[in-house]
Amino acid sequence: MAQRIGKCTNYSGCKLAYRNEKITVVTKDFRCPECGSPLESLGPKRTVSPILVLSIGVATVLILAIAAILWTLSNSPKRVTEVVELTPTPTPTPVATATPTPAPTLTPTPAPTPSQAQTPQSTGTPENLDLTGAEFDEVKKQIIKRIEIQPTATQAQKDRAYSIIDKAKGMGRIVLIKFDSANSNLRPQDVADVLAQVADPKVQKRLEDPTLVLVILGYADLQGNDQNNIELSRRRAQTILDILRDKGQVANLMYPIPMGGSDLFDKREFSKNRVVEVWAVRP
Repeated sequence: MAQRIGKCTNYSGCKLAYRNEKITVVTKDFRCPECGSPLESLGPKRTVSPILVLSIGVATVLILAIAAILWTLSNSPKRVTEVVELTPTPTPTPVATATPTPAPTLTPTPAPTPSQAQTPQSTGTPENLDLTGAEFDEVKKQIIKRIEIQPTATQAQKDRAYSIIDKAKGMGRIVLIKFDSANSNLRPQDVADVLAQVADPKVQKRLEDPTLVLVILGYADLQGNDQNNIELSRRRAQTILDILRDKGQVANLMYPIPMGGSDLFDKREFSKNRVVEVWAVRP
């Protein structure tokens, strides 16, 4: 297919538009690879812009970096309740008997495992973006999992993402929302849920940092063909971006990333994989 050259006019939500960069497209869909907006045609171009390739790689890296935060925060004793709403392990209840027995000792509820932390549930609390040491290393490992399943990224882009993860000073998930099957729109109550999560004072304080980047990961379940799942996940990510920008008044740079069909959150229950995550990355 012949190359086409254009530029993105989404100046409020796209880094390429902000830089007024020319974009070369070889696919049938003449859209911006950063934000998915229709491009304004500028005419043919002989070569692919290296800046465009770099920008796509950066976006992919940022999204994966954010995913890692979720896991690190899940394993932090101080932040366990801030990552996701987990079902606590029941604590032993003393049984009354006629024979006097020593007072029972309550065993603290163990910290959730990574598999528990994967269950997608809404959370209105921000993640700890200042993790260090082993906790932050675990977050990075979990973000690498998301990089590996990103279906539209090349190996070079994934390698670039790994490099960005190493340099990131903080990452955390601030929004998690579920979608209905085969649907990229949210019900009014779900839109309100997204806005409530972003309105949390801790999240708002994070968003005051103009260097904070939001990576929006859209997912579909494994039903249907791969191409349709990628497009569905892209629309879901774009829906959340529009809500944050237009209704949540979020001005930070945002990257919507389609993750396609996945069983990352639950390998048996499809509904738990129809989600969108919003990760905050502090460079």
